[in-house]
Amino acid sequence: MLNWLMEQTILISLICAILLVGHKQILKLFGAHHTYALWLAIPMLLLGSAIIHLVPNLLSNSRITQLEHYRVLADRTLADSELFLSTPTLLAIWTLGFAFMLMTIAVHAVRLKQLINHCSAFTSIETHLTVIQHQNIHSPMLVGLRKPKIIVPYGFEQLSIAQQTAVIEHELYHHRRGDIGMNLIAFSLLSIFWFNPICWLAYRRFRDDQELACDAQITTSMNTDEKIAYSRALLTYSQQAHIGMLHTHYGNKNILKERILQMKKQHEKSTLAIIGLTLGLGFSGLMLNQQVQAGDNHDSTHAAKKQQIYPLTRVEPKYPKAAIEAKQNGFVQLEFDIKKSGAVANVSVIKSSPKDVFDKQAVKALKQWTYKKSKQGAKGVQVQLDFVIDEPAADVERIKVTAK
Repeated sequence: MLNWLMEQTILISLICAILLVGHKQILKLFGAHHTYALWLAIPMLLLGSAIIHLVPNLLSNSRITQLEHYRVLADRTLADSELFLSTPTLLAIWTLGFAFMLMTIAVHAVRLKQLINHCSAFTSIETHLTVIQHQNIHSPMLVGLRKPKIIVPYGFEQLSIAQQTAVIEHELYHHRRGDIGMNLIAFSLLSIFWFNPICWLAYRRFRDDQELACDAQITTSMNTDEKIAYSRALLTYSQQAHIGMLHTHYGNKNILKERILQMKKQHEKSTLAIIGLTLGLGFSGLMLNQQVQAGDNHDSTHAAKKQQIYPLTRVEPKYPKAAIEAKQNGFVQLEFDIKKSGAVANVSVIKSSPKDVFDKQAVKALKQWTYKKSKQGAKGVQVQLDFVIDEPAADVERIKVTAK
């Protein structure tokens, strides 16, 4: 679990960093609509990774005949033993953080429902969505996933009819685009990667881009005077900076200047361009996600791509302390069966060198491996664990020599 989180958070951080650092230029080049759509690359990347892990290759052979090699590094074992927190402790901390984030959504949903129950009807403007009013909110917002409503603050009727219409159209476009659902997905992903500060920055930027895209849609057909009136409406509700998971946030003082300046730069919205940009960024991230399903990225990479049955969880053997002190390298070749459930059974040592030095730890670790579920399982699978004191330097040429 922790390995998967680390692998995915590195790739997500890379995409988020690109969108955050290059945001100004991306917005200038592609416009608000396309910039907002680029955030879809992140869930697409995770979905693609899940598909690669879960969808079976029905045409492949269930019997694994190629001997796979995995390196067990002594320096990695020593580093793991020196960690301040153990793996179970780290997993427990992540679970607590994830549970807290889910609880935050639940609390917000309850408070939002209570808010809606104490609203009064607002009948000045007729729309296909119910418009209600509450005195304790400071900005118009769209709420509700199944039964969406637009809530406006007291004093909203003091705006001109043109301003009221524009603000309501802004929230209606949120509804047509399904932004409440997108916000829930975004916060759910943030809940998984709550430990990553880049994800928090990206979530904030995603929500701001959402508002910029709505502004771009509403102001496309406005003349200069209408845009000025719309800007005044933004200024009126600019103090509402709270970002809720289950509602939109029309007012936002943090990006008020950016929203007003963006109205001067109109870009055409192209559905094909949005799809192309999103797929391109998502595919690029997916290509970087070609890590081995478990273990290191060495000799087994090529084999894993060809196999239907591959390890989902690989437990790293402990490097024997005596072997570390004696600076001993070695290997253990093992044979085993894979059950339909993916569990490992019937582990036996074929060959080892030095004999009986690494055998016990190798067998103990292999019994804890789990493979991808299959209809038939596999018999006589072979694997070699290479125990190495430390990884050779990258600039050192390595030639494998075998005696036959």
